[in-house]
Amino acid sequence: MNTVLQEKTIIWDGDSICAGSADTGNWATRIAASNNMTSRNYSVGGGTIADCFPLLASGHKRHSVSATIDRMYAEYPNADYVIFEGGTNDADLFADHYDVLGERMGKLDPDDYSGSYDVGTFIGALESVFYRATKYWVGKKIGFIIAQKMGQSTKALNRRRAYFDVCAEVCKKWGIPCLDLWHGCYLNPSRPEMYYRECTPEENKKNNNGFYIDGQHLTARGYDFTTEIVERWLCTL
Repeated sequence: MNTVLQEKTIIWDGDSICAGSADTGNWATRIAASNNMTSRNYSVGGGTIADCFPLLASGHKRHSVSATIDRMYAEYPNADYVIFEGGTNDADLFADHYDVLGERMGKLDPDDYSGSYDVGTFIGALESVFYRATKYWVGKKIGFIIAQKMGQSTKALNRRRAYFDVCAEVCKKWGIPCLDLWHGCYLNPSRPEMYYRECTPEENKKNNNGFYIDGQHLTARGYDFTTEIVERWLCTL
């Protein structure tokens, strides 16, 4: 329990890392419960920052942070904490659809605060999120979380890290506090004691083996560990 968080309102948006699951829980449920907070988690597995990807196989639109922020504000205009996470699916999907890492990355202009950004690029979409967030929740606590190390191939790791590095740069431009779990905690699916490769993801989830379910998503133990880091960080915002 942290007195600074007590009875505050916190909202979240991101992908499956922020969403968690019914079996594992997530940061939002743990932190809200221990601090008697009003909490809403908009995160959806497979979610992206950008809003320019093809429909899912089901025919439904993919969840995106940039497409959800206006609804977040409409429903929680007085939120005390607004926390974003994401980038992994953008990195993977842009690579799948465009093949070239930089083609849809976009460019960061350190002097452009106009609000007119190319939301068809990753940087433009993230800038649009921060432009609106700082305009909507003036004086409130806004932050961005970079997920823990994830991926089982050098190519995937390098691609995701490149996008996360960009997240950090955009956060720096906008003055958004950024918690970098990739570099800020020792979780690593390459280490055998943290990810039980000999077990199926379902076995890892059910038995709470190690910290990872599948080399990317966290077990309940993984969320227990990272929640302590996230909660301490929230208290510094």
